[in-house]
Amino acid sequence: MKYPGKGNPRGNGKHSPIAIDFREGILLKALHTLRSRIRFRIYEKLVTAFLLTLIPILTISFLVTLSSEATIREDISVSLRSKVHSYLSTFETEMTRIIRMKERYMVDEDVQNLIMFHEIMPFDEQRTAMLSIQEKLRQFRDSSLFVQGIKLMVPELGRDIQDERIDHNFPQDEIDALREMRTTRQIIMPVNGTLILGDSYPNNAMSMQTPEAWLEVILSTADIETSLRQFSEFRDGQAVLFDQAGKWTLGMPPKQKQNQKQNTNTDTTAASSMGVPADALQAATKDGIGRFELGGTKYYFARETSELLHVTLLMYVPEKTVLGPLDWYKQLLWILAATSLLVILVFSLWIYRLIHRPIQRLTMAFRQLEKGEFQQSLALQYRYKDQFSDLYQQFNYMSSRLKQLIQDVYEQELSLKRAELKQLQSQINPHFLYNIFFLLNRILQFDDVDTAKALTRNLGTYFRYITRSSSDEVELQQEMDHVRSYAAIQSIRFGSKLQIELEELPAEAKTLRVPRLILQPIVENAFEYGLEDHQDQGQLRISCTMSADMLIIQVEDNGESLSDEVLKDISARLKIKDAAVETTGMLNVHHRLQLSLGASAGLLLSRSELGGMAVRIQIPATGNGLEQGGSGNVPSDDRRQ
Repeated sequence: MKYPGKGNPRGNGKHSPIAIDFREGILLKALHTLRSRIRFRIYEKLVTAFLLTLIPILTISFLVTLSSEATIREDISVSLRSKVHSYLSTFETEMTRIIRMKERYMVDEDVQNLIMFHEIMPFDEQRTAMLSIQEKLRQFRDSSLFVQGIKLMVPELGRDIQDERIDHNFPQDEIDALREMRTTRQIIMPVNGTLILGDSYPNNAMSMQTPEAWLEVILSTADIETSLRQFSEFRDGQAVLFDQAGKWTLGMPPKQKQNQKQNTNTDTTAASSMGVPADALQAATKDGIGRFELGGTKYYFARETSELLHVTLLMYVPEKTVLGPLDWYKQLLWILAATSLLVILVFSLWIYRLIHRPIQRLTMAFRQLEKGEFQQSLALQYRYKDQFSDLYQQFNYMSSRLKQLIQDVYEQELSLKRAELKQLQSQINPHFLYNIFFLLNRILQFDDVDTAKALTRNLGTYFRYITRSSSDEVELQQEMDHVRSYAAIQSIRFGSKLQIELEELPAEAKTLRVPRLILQPIVENAFEYGLEDHQDQGQLRISCTMSADMLIIQVEDNGESLSDEVLKDISARLKIKDAAVETTGMLNVHHRLQLSLGASAGLLLSRSELGGMAVRIQIPATGNGLEQGGSGNVPSDDRRQ
């Protein structure tokens, strides 16, 4: 249970659970009354006002537009990816078929006979063989839409057998390209503005033997670009096929193609690179689907690479082309949103004056009432005659009545607290008093007057402190001085068998307000159960540690009789809260600390470095510690029971 600060009937804003529960019940009832009263007439005004807003329609419209846009974007991405994959698969299949046919033609019987035996063949047989090969080359050409022409060049024969004619021409650039393809194993090579596939006999690139024949398959770039344009069915869309080395591209826009034809001074590689905007190739650098922006225009793209042919297919389409129809609907939605915003603004001003301002005043009054500021929350005034006028009157009556009830509860709890603290501080074990009187008797028998004087002086100080009842709390320095008197008495009693280390309090801790008699019972417990029957020299150490928010006073002894089971049992008892049990000893102190200083205060037990028990007394260092109020009850058992 928490109690308010001493001498303040309102507890400085920190109230007891009884008062808080009682007050919360009244507040909840008042809030329920508030909700029930504004449910009818004001509710009708609110419904009428909200019907003027178009928020649901706007929300649904925006969601539909966004959903449609997302669906279209997804469909475009899926369509682009599907088309790119389909075309590239078809192109790869066709190129594979052409490559296989090319390889078969190089080992054709007529071709092999012409290569191997042309020197011993009569002219008629050579001519017949070349015509047969020419016919087969035409069949090869006609078998694929992507093949424009085929050449079989036999250098030793001095013949260039083409699908349409037989010539003696051996273009050096074509021979160089074929040699490079043989060495690098490149599939497609640009030559003179065209693309070729090449083969040789023998075709082993590692062989040192000079090839005896070259086969050149000229691809129809026009037909490939036509198929690319047909494949890119989106308006303003572009499909581009290019090699990974950047030597050639297919699928350039018509304007760029005309510029390329006019630029006759440009070499083959540079002319081929004009087939697609370089920025587009740089923007879409990874396979997959995505978006990029060029010149302020956003594009969707899909890209896929053929590992077999070492070529990449890129298709991109302007975002505006596919999402253009949605722009008009977005503009209509923005117009509708602006109109709705104006209506809502006017409506909000009206609601603020009619409802929000009175409710805000009532809410602020409830918050002041919650903090205990009764005077500020009383006498709410309202000039109109509606539900708020009735609510304000009821609130004024409730706050006045609540103030009186809380005042009565506080006074009752303060009286109970003072009575309990006085009863607890009076429960001090008289065991050591018997020993002191017997000790005084022995000292007088030995006529040790000086020791008797010191003992009686400290004993008088001791009795004067414990019998003083002018206040329930004292400064911590007074508690420490009382412990010094008690320790001095024990030093006289034990003599050389006792060593006491008593550390001074930090300067900032001396004025902390604490309950009376919280240190002496702990020290007394150490003497009675740890040091009184010690075989060797007993040690008692009292140390202090100060942090920003907590003062720790530690009392340690080197007692020999403390077992781990007893230590664990006493620590467990400190955590038990039982109001029906009488409290004495360390449990008495623990209870009073928490009752006065709050849940963070109290005792913690552990094994001391000296071997006996270490008792940590925790005292909050914020303020004087007495404003928080304690909580709970503790059991009465300790090592004396």
